This record gives sequence, C-alpha cells and structure tokens, in this order.
Amino acid sequence: MTQTTALTFGANPSEMAPMSTTPKVGYILKRYRWVIAIITLLGLLIGAMLYVAFLKWDPRWTATEYFQVKPIQSSPLQSRQVGSAAPDSTEILRFINRQVQLILSPQVLNSAINQVEFQRNYQDPNNANLKSTWLAAHSSDPAGSLAKALSVGPVPHSGLFTIALSWHDPEEASQLVTAVGRVYQATLQEQEKQELQTNARAVSQAQAKMQQQVDDMQQSLEAYRRSHDIPGLIEQHSVIASTLAQLNTLVIQSQIRANQLQEDYDSIAQQVKNNTLQLTPDMQQLISNDPNLRSLESNLLSLQQQRDVDVKTLGQYYPATRQMDIRIASVQQQIDQTRQRLEVKARLQMEQSAKAAMVAAQAVLADTEHRRASEQRLVNDLDAALAEYDARAARLKSQQALLAQLTDRAIMLQLRRTTDASRVSEYLPATPPTKMSFPRIPQFLIGGGLIGLALAIGLAYLLELTNTRVRTPRDITGVMRLPMLGFIPDHADDPMLHGNPMTCVRTSPASMTAESFRQVRGRLAAISLGRPLRTVLVASFSPGGGATTVASNLAIGMALSDLRVLLVDMNCYRPALNKIYPNVPPVGIADVLSKKATLEEAIVASAELPNLAIMGAGTRSKLPGEISEHRAFPELLTELQNRFDMVIFDSAPLTFVSDSINLASKMDGVIAVLRAGMITRGTVGRIRDQLQQVNANFLGIVLNAAQTFSSGYFRQNYRTFFEYAANAPAPQQKLPPGQS
Repeated sequence: MTQTTALTFGANPSEMAPMSTTPKVGYILKRYRWVIAIITLLGLLIGAMLYVAFLKWDPRWTATEYFQVKPIQSSPLQSRQVGSAAPDSTEILRFINRQVQLILSPQVLNSAINQVEFQRNYQDPNNANLKSTWLAAHSSDPAGSLAKALSVGPVPHSGLFTIALSWHDPEEASQLVTAVGRVYQATLQEQEKQELQTNARAVSQAQAKMQQQVDDMQQSLEAYRRSHDIPGLIEQHSVIASTLAQLNTLVIQSQIRANQLQEDYDSIAQQVKNNTLQLTPDMQQLISNDPNLRSLESNLLSLQQQRDVDVKTLGQYYPATRQMDIRIASVQQQIDQTRQRLEVKARLQMEQSAKAAMVAAQAVLADTEHRRASEQRLVNDLDAALAEYDARAARLKSQQALLAQLTDRAIMLQLRRTTDASRVSEYLPATPPTKMSFPRIPQFLIGGGLIGLALAIGLAYLLELTNTRVRTPRDITGVMRLPMLGFIPDHADDPMLHGNPMTCVRTSPASMTAESFRQVRGRLAAISLGRPLRTVLVASFSPGGGATTVASNLAIGMALSDLRVLLVDMNCYRPALNKIYPNVPPVGIADVLSKKATLEEAIVASAELPNLAIMGAGTRSKLPGEISEHRAFPELLTELQNRFDMVIFDSAPLTFVSDSINLASKMDGVIAVLRAGMITRGTVGRIRDQLQQVNANFLGIVLNAAQTFSSGYFRQNYRTFFEYAANAPAPQQKLPPGQS
C-alpha cells in the first residue's frame, strides 16, 4: 500500500524536570477531607469530655481586686508655671511592673500567708486548727504555690492593675485576694515612707551643694565682668565693628581700582611694545609745541615760500629751483624724524604714568587690607572675651535651673511626707465571683477542634507524603513533572459505557470513556511540531495497566478518521488482541520475522472497520532472541510503514520485559499507560530514565482507570459531560456516595 495520509506529532515533549515530592495543601484537604472532618469532630468530642471532667473535679472561680496608680505629683511651682501635665503612661506602666515584683516577693507572700484569712477557715473561724482549704492544699510550699497561683498584671490603657486568684471556693478566693492586697498596701506604704526620707536627705544635700556651686559661679562671673569691663567691651566692639565694615567697603573699592589700573597698564605696555598706542590730545599738543619741531616747521615754511617765488621767476626746472626742492625734502625728513622721536618719548611717558598709577593703587589696597586685618584681630579678641562671658552666664543659668528643680523636688517631698498619701489606692475590692472562670465550654470546644484539625491535617500530610503511588493527573504533571496525554475514567464510573471497553470508541461512542480516548488522540495532534508520526509503541508500566485497551481504541479512532491503521500485538508473553478480534490468525509478527509466514498470512482486516488491520504476536519460541533485535525487524518496519498510514504496537509491560524498552528506541513515539493506584513514583522515574537512555521519543502518559474519589475535578468532568451529551442531569447512582 502506498502512503497517502499521515498524522504529524511533536518530536520530544518538554524537558523532564526533577520530580517534586512536596504535596500541595489544597490537594490534601480535598483528598482527605473526610479523615480531617472525622478527626476534627473527635477533637471536639475530646474537648467536651475534658470540659465535663474539669467541671466535676476541678472547677475554679477567680476573685479579682483592682488597684489604681496615681501619676507623679508635680511641683507646685511648676504647676503654676506650665499648668497641669497629662499622666505619663510609660512611667505608670514601669511603676506597675515594679509593683508586680513587690507583690510576688517573699516578703509580701510570707506576710500574707500569716494573715487570718489563710490561717483560719472562714466557715469555722473559731477553730484555730482548721486552716483555709487553699493553705491545706498547699501546705508543703505555701509561698511558692501562692506566687504561682496569683495573677498580677496591668489593665491596658487605664492606670489600673489587678491581683487575682483562682480557687474552688469563690468566697475563700475573694478573702485570700483581700489579704494579699492588704499586706501589699501596708508594705508599699512602709517602703514609700523610707524612700521619701532617703530622697529628702539626698535632695537636701544636692540642693546645698548646688547652691554653693551657683554662688561660686556668680562670684566668678562678676569678677570676670569687672576685670574685662564687659559694658565697655560691648561699646568698643560696636565701634570697631562699624569701622571694620567701612574698611571692608574700602578694600573692595581699592581692589576694583587696582585691578582696573593693572588692566590699563598691561594694555598700554602691550601697545607700546607693538607701537600701536594712540597718543592723547594732550600729548599730541605737547609734541606740536616742541621748540625744535616748531623751528624746523618754520624753516620748512620759509623754504616752501622761496621755492614758490623761484618757480614763478626762474621756472620749475631751473637748477636753483631743484636745489630748493632738495633742501625742502631734507628739512621735511628732519621734521618727521623729530616727530617720531617725540611720539616714542610720549608713549613711554604714558606707560610710566599708567605704571605709577597702578603701583599707587596697589599700595593703597595693601594699606587698607593691613588696617582691616588689624581691626579684625581686635574684633576677634573682643568676640572671644564676650563669648567667654556668655558661656559663663549660660552655665550659671543652667545651674540655677537645676537648683530650682531641686528646690521644687524638696517642696514636693515635704508635701508628700505631710500628706502621708500612697501612689496606689484600692479601686475595686475583691468580691466573691458569681461566674465560674474555669472550665469554660467555648475554650475546650475551640481548643479541641483546633488541635484535632491540626492533627488531622498533619496526619493527612504524612499519609500523602508516604503514599508514593500514582493516582491522579497531579501526581504525573505536578509531582513528577511528566507530560500527560489524558486520563481514562474507571469503567464503573461511566454509566454510558456498554460492551467491551477495549473497543468502546466504536461500540460506545457516546460514553465518557470513548470521549477520553478521542481527547488523547487530539492531544497527540496538538503537540505535533511537524514531524510525521508513523509508528507508535503503546506499553503499560505493569501487567494489567490497560495498554491493550488504549492501543485498540486509538487504532479504532484513527481508522474512523480514514487512516489506514495496523494494530500489532508485540506481547508474545500474553497476547491479547486475539481475544478482542477473533479473526486474528495464529501466525504473527514472530512468524513473519522467522520466515515461517508472509505478511499477507499474518495481517487480517477488521470485520467492522475496513481501514483497520490487525497482526498477532505469533509464536515467540520460533525466534532465538528479542523481536526488536532481529536483523529482519527494520526491513519489516519499513514495509509496514509503506503499506499503512499508522502502525500501533501493543507491547509488553515496560517494567518486566526488556524488549519493550529496546523497541521504544525504534519507534517514532512512545505512549506509556499507567493504571491509577498500581505503580509508585519511583518505578515511573526508573522507566523514564530507561527511555531517556535509549533516546526514545516519549510522547506522554495516559492515566487509566482514574477514580472519581481522588478529587472533585473528575466528578465534575463526568457530570458536565453527561449533562452535555444527554441534555439532562447526570445520573447519580453510579457515582460513589458522599461525593460532590
């Protein structure tokens, strides 16, 4: 048969990335949702049981006494100056923390235990041998037990703190808290008295010392003022500063004039050097009035007049006239030379005058700068003296402020000693509580539920982490990062599947299973990059994986698309095509390779599909070795490609038969079939590595018998397909119960 039509498929899928073994939380929550729900409910039940047990054997009531902390009283002098200030919340919080340490100190606790509320039972106060129930229960270490039982802490944003105690008897709890609070207040008042006395002495000593320092600094400042005549220095500083300002102005003006004269001199000197300096009118007049020049000019005028007379009387060419012309030229030359010498002399005089003016201006500038520097030194000296005086005055003022603060502090301490008032006062006394503080049903139910939920999620995560079997598409694409061509639903989940599943594309074309095979074929075409795919090997990872079902349905689907397809059974160990297609002859590919049969004898056309032909496995014992290694196999493969558009080989499992791995390298593409829940990820990884070693064109994996319970994705797919195909609600009886 000649080649007419061919499917085009991709060469290699994307590079196979390393497997990811970390399960996703969302997937775990979906898959193990019932386990999580049951364990969470169990946690709630255990919480309720613990609540009942504590309610019966260890109920507690909490008595609380509130205390208020007053802000630190400001000095009366400061209050009159700046008004009342807001309480310092940070200072109050630090004070409360110190009170917590005091209340829990052995001094207060031991004294409180000796109080009558601890030593006598309130129900029989006259019986000296009958202690309180709390002291009887903690007789071994009452102080340590009381420190652990008391709850002392601040009330946020209030300036209050509490002393609380939980016990089985609400009346006794309130009395014990009252005893602790009473002992604490007495201890605090005694400490405050001692602290006031200590502070008063310290403040008095500091005040006397500070007063002495202030007096000494006042005397030193006065002596400095008299010795340096500070008022006179101030006046002198004002005068010198004014003079310095004038000198600064003169210096600027002198600098400008000196710079201008310097530029003029440089310009004149350059013009003199180039003999291009223009004389001033004064210089020109001075040259014109020179006696020698005037004498020559007068002589020249006389000669010119005489020549004019000779020309009229004797003629222009007369020897006397020519002699007169020579004399006139000589005099004219003398006049020009004399004028030239006078101009050079005048230019030199102009240069000397410019230089003298420049030097004079520079001298004036230097003198002015010298005077300014002298005045500046005087100002600096005065500034230093005045700055020293100001610094001493500032230090004196600072010490006087400190002395005023010490005085205010002494007044405040004296007022506190006279008033005998403590910073801490009772805000609310301890009363017998009416509501039980422990146990509380919301705490136990919420705690039990949260603990159960956490344990359930952890257990589900552990189960998922230890279960390495491939069950869902996520295990293939998300965890192992392998290409996937599609998934085939479990036959039990497809109510529209009738007849033999191995030929469902023809016998049950409206079923979800048949549609899944068509999707696999469509994905094969979608990943094509232009390379014709003529031979495809379909093999499962393990026996019973469904490779024969996938190969048969793919062949039927392609044959229905008007392609000439040959389906070859390469599984000589367990041939299965003869069970699907009864007309398959007993001879097969093994007999053709061993020259015991011809292709015409081994290939038979399907009775239902003219475009589909089948070739059996034949007798393997007639071959000495593996089929793929037979020397006639390449020639046979070429012949099959010439006769058919597509040749699909149904091979033995990849994990057990080496011939399947070797055969994969000779095919245009390899499709691996994996039955859900049968093969571990490690096995899939090893097969992937073996296919890579033989340079097989691995097209992808087909997940067979995918279950709906794995996640809601499969079930939703089924329902959507059923409703679309039948235009009616999907049948519910075939789906596992309790799923949504």
